[in-house]
Amino acid sequence: MEKPKIEDIASEYLEGDTLNNVLDFVKWLRVNKMTPTFGSKSKIGISYTTRVLYVKLFQGNWQIWISGKAKKGKYIEDFLACKELKEIVGEGLAQCSSDCGHKCNKGQGYTVIVCGQKYDKICQCCTVRFYTPSTEVISIIKRVIENRNTIKEGEKDGKN
Repeated sequence: MEKPKIEDIASEYLEGDTLNNVLDFVKWLRVNKMTPTFGSKSKIGISYTTRVLYVKLFQGNWQIWISGKAKKGKYIEDFLACKELKEIVGEGLAQCSSDCGHKCNKGQGYTVIVCGQKYDKICQCCTVRFYTPSTEVISIIKRVIENRNTIKEGEKDGKN
């Protein structure tokens, strides 16, 4: 199977401002050394991955998934721009169910605190999903990724 670059295939799924948002975001990823690589393709869409997120394209919409796995008691809270994202984070958290594949806590998920709010039945993958984000939300997501990368670099350097 051919592994197309996201820029070469995005127009098969999206158009107009939505397409431009994806292409601008992918350009930003490349500039910041997070090149999206082909992940998988199905009947409903195609996904790409970087070292910190997934970009998924579907007919007429797209998604950004950012993983915020718990590590040493830390969670998404450590790198989210909570003020700006507080309203949309909760609806984007990956909910756990008995058939989600992770089977975390026997399908009951976990209780987590994100941006000062408590959420129940959250999957251990701790993914925040943004559905067809606006340019305003994308700019916040970029800051989130930059914050996350700064934290990760600090962990590698032994600063955290």
